Amino acid sequence: MIPETEIIAGIKAGREEAFQYIYEHLYKMLCTVACGLVNDRIVAEMTVSDVIFALWQNRESLAVHTSLRNYLIKAVRNRCLNYLSQAERMISLPQSFDHLEAGYAHAETHSENPLTDLIEKELDLRINAGIEALPPQTRLIFCLSRFKKLKYEDIAGQTGLSVDAVKYHIKSALTRLRAELKDYGISPF
Repeated sequence: MIPETEIIAGIKAGREEAFQYIYEHLYKMLCTVACGLVNDRIVAEMTVSDVIFALWQNRESLAVHTSLRNYLIKAVRNRCLNYLSQAERMISLPQSFDHLEAGYAHAETHSENPLTDLIEKELDLRINAGIEALPPQTRLIFCLSRFKKLKYEDIAGQTGLSVDAVKYHIKSALTRLRAELKDYGISPF
């Protein structure tokens, strides 16, 4: 077993072996800790990956005063608590996105054909229901992207997530909404 002081020195020096050690010996345990807090395996894995990536980015200023294992557990725990805090704030958002409906809803003009009006209203309801059914964080990120027209970097800054995590949430939302609307033969987003 490699002494922690060597691993920490390797991390600071940017040696891949040191980061490989983290993945081989600590990654699963960190994911278990994160999953116990956020109760979502994918979010847990993304959180741990974000922590390790942040460790890589800030390796030169790394100051570990406890064991590396405890340092990483604390970093993962803090990031999970930030995620849960953000998720709690998102849950308190209005459950209906009627105020955003203009961003995706069809024009309110009435056609000559009542069947067309009925289909458009049904489609609007399905889109709204599909958005409301998204997990809170995915819903917020999707709405910030599609309705507020924010860039991934801006969303990442607002939510405290990495750009890759934002991309994951957008992709997840689009996949779910496309599945929800497949009967209509359209891809509205």
